[in-house]
Amino acid sequence: MTDGPQTGAEYLAGLGDGRAVWHDGERVDDVATHPAFAGAAATIASLYDRLHGPDAETLLATTPGGVRTHAFYAIPRSRDDLRAQREAIRGWQRTTHGWLGRTPEMLASVLTSMAAHAPFYGDRADAVLATLDRDQRAVTHYAQALVNPPVDRDLPPDQVADVMLHVVDERADGLVLRGAKAVVTGAVTAQRLLVSHFGGEVRDDAFAIACTVPVGAAGLRLYTRGVPTTDDQPLARRFAEHDALVVLDDVLVPWEDVLIRDADTMLGHNRGAVGWNARLAFQSATRLEAKLEWIAALAVRASEIMGTSSLRGVQAALGEVIAFRHVVAGMRDAMIEQAAPVGAADAEGGQAWGPGVEPALAFSAYAPDAYSRMRVTLETAVASGLAHLPIPAAALGDHPDLAPYLRGSAGTDAAERLEVMGALWDAIGTGFGARHELYERSHWGQPERTHVGILGLAQATGRIADWRAAG
Repeated sequence: MTDGPQTGAEYLAGLGDGRAVWHDGERVDDVATHPAFAGAAATIASLYDRLHGPDAETLLATTPGGVRTHAFYAIPRSRDDLRAQREAIRGWQRTTHGWLGRTPEMLASVLTSMAAHAPFYGDRADAVLATLDRDQRAVTHYAQALVNPPVDRDLPPDQVADVMLHVVDERADGLVLRGAKAVVTGAVTAQRLLVSHFGGEVRDDAFAIACTVPVGAAGLRLYTRGVPTTDDQPLARRFAEHDALVVLDDVLVPWEDVLIRDADTMLGHNRGAVGWNARLAFQSATRLEAKLEWIAALAVRASEIMGTSSLRGVQAALGEVIAFRHVVAGMRDAMIEQAAPVGAADAEGGQAWGPGVEPALAFSAYAPDAYSRMRVTLETAVASGLAHLPIPAAALGDHPDLAPYLRGSAGTDAAERLEVMGALWDAIGTGFGARHELYERSHWGQPERTHVGILGLAQATGRIADWRAAG
């Protein structure tokens, strides 16, 4: 291993850990080279290599314990730390244009929040702190296994023991888990899973479990289906993630990897007692900012190629897309400006800071519907330009006679038109693009849950009472 975060080569080598993966019903022998996963794996590897490259100073931070890690993997101790984390997240996300929903820094939002509130986890506090220390050093790439399979939703999880994740044995060396998690995005190319319950709240301690599990653990199986991809899909080739069904068949989890073991702690954790949801919104907004910047720039160029950039309706549509980017970025920056100290001081006397909760919740309520509106806006503004793609860009050399029919306005040649329109079509029109709309719409779970949380916070903080008194 390198001295510091892992390299891209080390990450790729780690994917050969014997993990049990089935894709489209067939066993996958080598994740790193399989056509369905190689693009995302190579992209993630390139992110790790950048931690050792010329922009490492922007991407990395040093913890009080002297660990060099991706800045978002460090517990922030001031607004300036949050600003530095914003720039580190941007540094990776502008490389991927925000198309990888699960980059390696994402679940640091949960691990750092837990460590900043370690006493909340009672007798699991030492495991929480040790987990963050280990994963800071490697910048471990996690996938999040939270969602229960959509089975018997009229019942709480602890009444569906044949499906829902639960403890079947408690031993001196750890817990034995059985059950499944659904829609585990990016699990196949992750290194570990952060396994927990979210949604239907558990009441039975046997089901109250949060832990980390290596993807290659014995008894763990992953099942995915293909996101349709062709050689003419520039985004899908590099960034296609797959949502996995993860089955745990008597998987042994050592005690040092068990983070929550009782229903009361699980309930408080899920309801925001340690602020992980605000940290997650902070990272997600920065990722979405990068995606919207890329889409907006491409859409403006598409309007120039089509010769419609002077039309008022097209200009208005493009302005709306750009405004969406500004709103997302503004909400994220408001999370910094409204940040406040959280948790207890650590052994060195340092105090963790958490992003502002109100703008974090506002972002999680606003972004899903706005993303869908953005997609429809672009489909309306670019219209048939997205459909005029009779051949792949790579095939133009074999059909030079078609070049006059495919050229754009203002001297744009056929090659650029096919390249730009093909990329924009992949962003909003293909199966890859449609899945991303579903991803953004579903990112925060049920919208009602978010809206109820916003109301509850406004009541608990006295906002509602203040507004009434002001009237």
